[in-house]
Amino acid sequence: MEYQYYEFQAIDRPLTKAEQDYVQGLSSRVRLTATSAVFTYSYGDFRGSPLSVLERCFDAMLYMANWGSYQLAFRFPKSAINVSELTPYCVDNIIEVLTVDKYVILNIEIHSEEGGGWIEENNSWLGTFIPIRQAILQGDNRLLYLAWLRAAAVSPDLEQDTQEPLVPPNLQKLNASLQSLIDWLEIDSDLIAAAAQISQTKENPKEPFEAWVKALSEKEKTALLVDIVTGDSALASQLQARLRQKFASASERLSVSNGERRRFSELAASAKTQRSRRQAKEKATATAKRHQYLETLRHQQAQIWDTIDGLIARKQAQPYQQAIQHLIDLRDLAELEGKSAIFQTRIRQMQADYSNRSGLLRRMREAKLLKRKT
Repeated sequence: MEYQYYEFQAIDRPLTKAEQDYVQGLSSRVRLTATSAVFTYSYGDFRGSPLSVLERCFDAMLYMANWGSYQLAFRFPKSAINVSELTPYCVDNIIEVLTVDKYVILNIEIHSEEGGGWIEENNSWLGTFIPIRQAILQGDNRLLYLAWLRAAAVSPDLEQDTQEPLVPPNLQKLNASLQSLIDWLEIDSDLIAAAAQISQTKENPKEPFEAWVKALSEKEKTALLVDIVTGDSALASQLQARLRQKFASASERLSVSNGERRRFSELAASAKTQRSRRQAKEKATATAKRHQYLETLRHQQAQIWDTIDGLIARKQAQPYQQAIQHLIDLRDLAELEGKSAIFQTRIRQMQADYSNRSGLLRRMREAKLLKRKT
C-alpha cells in the first residue's frame, strides 16, 4: 500500500490565523498547530505544491514516501543568505536553490531506485533537522556537501569525474542533526570518511558583531531595527547572518582552495579504500573478540559436551539449534587449539549415533559441521 508523509514547521514565528485557515483548507485530515502541519496519504496526493506552501507559511518541510522518495527543504529570508555560496552544491533534479519573492528555498530531493521501507507516522525526523537550518544561516555548509555526496552517488546526469564543491570544515566532527541526516538519506559512511580527509578542523570563531554593528550606516541600523520591531526576521540569527554576509571576507567563509578539490571518482576510489580498511579492522576486532570468548570455554569443554547430549535428547527444534551453536563453539575452539582432528572424530561418532535424527543432521550440515550429501 502506498504511503506518503508531509511535515511542515514554522521556526521564525507562529502561523497567523489567515495562514492557519489556508493550511487547514488544504486537507480536512491535516494535523495543524500554530507552528506545524502534518499530512499523511495512503491514497491520493497532496493538493497543490508543497514548496509553495513552504514559501507561504513555513520555514522547513520534510517529505517521505514508502517507495523511496525523500525531500528536505528550508526557507530562508533572502537578506540572510548568500545564494552564490549555496549554488555550487546544486545537482540537477536533486539539490536546488530557488529565489522567490522575499525568500531563498533550499530543496533536496532523493528518489531511491531500491524503494523505501516502513514509515512511522509520528516520527521526529524534521525536528531533528531543524538545527541544520540555523547552521546554514551561520555559514555552515556541511549539510549541502553531504547532500552533494548522496546526489553524486545517485544522479544519472553527474559524471564520475565531476569535481567536488568546496569542502566545509569539521566534516570529521558531525553533530547529532547531521548524523541523523546521514541515516535518513543513507549516505555512505566510507564516502564521508574519504571526503573528510581534507576537511579542516575549525573552532567556531567569536565574530565581532559589536564592531560590525558600529560599522553599519544609520540607514542600515534603522532597517535592522525595523525588522526586529515588525517581526519579519528571525531576529538574532538573521541579523548575524546579514552582518556575516556584509563584513566577513570570502576567505573566512571558504575553507578549501580550487586546487584542493577532487573529482567524485577520486572520492569513490578513496571511499573504497576506506571501506576495505574499516572492514578489515572490524573483522580483526570481531576475530579477537571471538577468540577471547572461546578462551573462556577452554576448561568447560567436558561440561559443554554433556549439555549438547542433554539438548539432543529432548528431540525438539529449539534445543537442536542450541546444541548446534555449542558445537560451533567447540569446533572453533578446536581449530584455535590445533585439535580439529579430535573434534571431527567426535562429530563422526555423533553422526553414527544419531543417524535417525534427520532434523539434527540437517542442522549440522547447514552449520558445516558435516559434509553435505553428494
